[in-house]
Amino acid sequence: MPDPLTLRVARVTDGDTFTAAGSDGDTITVRVWGIDAPESSQPYGPAATKVARELIGGKLANVYVQDTGPYGRHIARVQVSYDGERVGLARSLTVSGLAWHSRKYPTSETLVAHERQARTEEAGLWSQANPTPPWEHRDAKGETGLLETIGDGIDTAKRWYRWARWLRRLFS
Repeated sequence: MPDPLTLRVARVTDGDTFTAAGSDGDTITVRVWGIDAPESSQPYGPAATKVARELIGGKLANVYVQDTGPYGRHIARVQVSYDGERVGLARSLTVSGLAWHSRKYPTSETLVAHERQARTEEAGLWSQANPTPPWEHRDAKGETGLLETIGDGIDTAKRWYRWARWLRRLFS
């Protein structure tokens, strides 16, 4: 892996995109390498954004730039220190069922395995019968209905139970 840039996360746009600032105040937009999180208007999109904000928001992050994407964003692996442990954002989102491993760009076998595990456990978005991948959602130009956007009929207790299981697994 290339040497990391140590940047402060200034703004989390969604589960897989954020803006970070260097010590000189210059900012870059970063797209998380290896995953595709639900869009904010999709079920579990707000949850993916919330996890990203809680995990990296305002923190110093090690950003390992892999490439520059078609929109000028830096495609990067992202890690933060949490309770003395290095935690990867892509791993956290796939383990919790809040992201797909990337189908369009490179990914890792580890992220593929984490997605497979989340599917098996019906974690996060995998609790839905047939979740719409974000690339299909983007292609449809956001024609998702309001009820699907706010939860797709999944009751609050089930979501909180899965959230608690995810947190236990992430930090144990």
